[in-house]
Amino acid sequence: MNDPVAEAGLVPASILNIQADPTSWGLRTVRPQDPRWDGPVAVDIIAPVAGTLILSPARLGSFALTPVIENNGWHPGPPIVIVSPYLYIPTATGLKTGSAGYPLAAHYHLPDLQRSIIDAMRSASTLAVKIDVFGGGVVILDGAQLPFAVLAEVQNN
Repeated sequence: MNDPVAEAGLVPASILNIQADPTSWGLRTVRPQDPRWDGPVAVDIIAPVAGTLILSPARLGSFALTPVIENNGWHPGPPIVIVSPYLYIPTATGLKTGSAGYPLAAHYHLPDLQRSIIDAMRSASTLAVKIDVFGGGVVILDGAQLPFAVLAEVQNN
């Protein structure tokens, strides 16, 4: 399990663990009760990176939402430094330094991309997201299958 790091000393309101992805997500404001998420939602996260977790609860399988108590698995660790906005999608290894996901092409405005991902989840359509890798590239998101995605922001530490 990856140990989330609170952004700039902030402590998450709760920790979210999602089936099939070992990353522990520090939610900025959602408390560890049943959030009654229905349909795709965007949730602010502060750990292990700052950004937005976009989830489709119906496609998560299961998830655990727990309080932030050291014995529940939340331990501050070294921050994952982000130098450009990026997209993370579920992996078996989770979010780690050096494998933070896909750097986004410069033209993306994160709130607009967030809306596009939510729309793809709602309409069960596909979305092509251009990424900034050598030679160019694209990530195809299948909104009918995608359980969650993270849009991470540059952290100014």
